[in-house]
Amino acid sequence: MKMTKLMANILLLITSVFWGSGFVVTKIALDVNVSAGFINFVRGFLFVVCVLLFFHKKIFKMTFKDFKVGVIAGLLNFGGFITQTIGVMYTTPSNNAFISASYVVIIPFIAWIFYGKKFQVKSLIAIAACILGMAIISGITNEEINLNIGDVYTLFCAFFYAGSIAYLGYSTRTTDFSIVAFLLAAVQAIGGLLFFLLVEEGHLSDVNWSVAIVPLLYMGIVCSFVGQTVQVLAQKHTSATSAGLIMMLESVFGSIFSITFGFEPFTMKLVMGGTIILLSIVLMELEFKQFFFKNKETVKNKIYSGR
Repeated sequence: MKMTKLMANILLLITSVFWGSGFVVTKIALDVNVSAGFINFVRGFLFVVCVLLFFHKKIFKMTFKDFKVGVIAGLLNFGGFITQTIGVMYTTPSNNAFISASYVVIIPFIAWIFYGKKFQVKSLIAIAACILGMAIISGITNEEINLNIGDVYTLFCAFFYAGSIAYLGYSTRTTDFSIVAFLLAAVQAIGGLLFFLLVEEGHLSDVNWSVAIVPLLYMGIVCSFVGQTVQVLAQKHTSATSAGLIMMLESVFGSIFSITFGFEPFTMKLVMGGTIILLSIVLMELEFKQFFFKNKETVKNKIYSGR
């Protein structure tokens, strides 16, 4: 069965749910002293194992072109993670969340510069609405923004994520999704291990493994393997701008899961911001030209039929 854009967007929505749940399990792992680098290493390692288990026949037929495409996608993806991790050490969570989410503004420019995709007025309106919704959720509208080195790192993160989403959307369409997923996993594992050993100095003595093991397995199998494999598959059949807007919902789902499990209180800003983001996605997916064309044709038919 051929995948439609609607089906692809639904799959991306499911991916956003998985990634949103990842905020809660990551918080649990961090609270029992698992470092960010080790979390990323384990996620990547489990991701590699799962991809090999299910798609090893395709992976072993990888060409050099497939390898090059997958490594570039993997480096962009890991670049976003590592700069966001460094950024959050030096800035507020609300600044980090809001600046990271600015990748939705950057994606259309990358698509235009590198892939010749024209701007649509509705895209610009949808992106503006999405940024407004994210600003409300993050609480940035109630704070004074003082840029620091953490915010600069986070801005680099936004560029990496935008590049990753645009690249997956337009440059990997001729490469099998399982090969791209495998190389995303490999780069994530290697990058996480290097960050753990070189930056975090490999400290694991204080980890409460009885609590940490389930979150680590969940992040590796569900968030990384299922989530990112579905993302790579779905992005072949939708636009990068649509994908960026839909995947921004991970922050909304993250807040919902966080409230459900008692990590933060329910607030009206989540309802308001989430509603605005949802409306921006609906606006992005509406085909106004087709709608007005059909209405115009209906009016003509009624006139000619004497009704």
